[in-house]
Amino acid sequence: MDWKTSYRVCFVLFFLGWLNFIAFWLAAVALGGDAISGKIESGHYFLSSHGHLNEVSRRVFAYSRFHTYSVFITHPLALLAGYIGCRIKKSHEAQAS
Repeated sequence: MDWKTSYRVCFVLFFLGWLNFIAFWLAAVALGGDAISGKIESGHYFLSSHGHLNEVSRRVFAYSRFHTYSVFITHPLALLAGYIGCRIKKSHEAQAS
């Protein structure tokens, strides 16, 4: 794989990771928190944001939990892809000069 393709792959992974994080943040604001900070009590599902609980349906709770866990994976991958992409570009610039 040439350097341009590698750089583009890293850029896309970086962009998608940040896009997922922004979508998570917007969803958490709109829904009133996230499931990882929330709780299930007596068959009721609560999202939590800064100690404030917001009751939601089981489906919304499941979505929030899944999306939060996805950020735990995509956010570090985005940071790693950004770092590797920068290294690829700097390496190519050093070789070109």
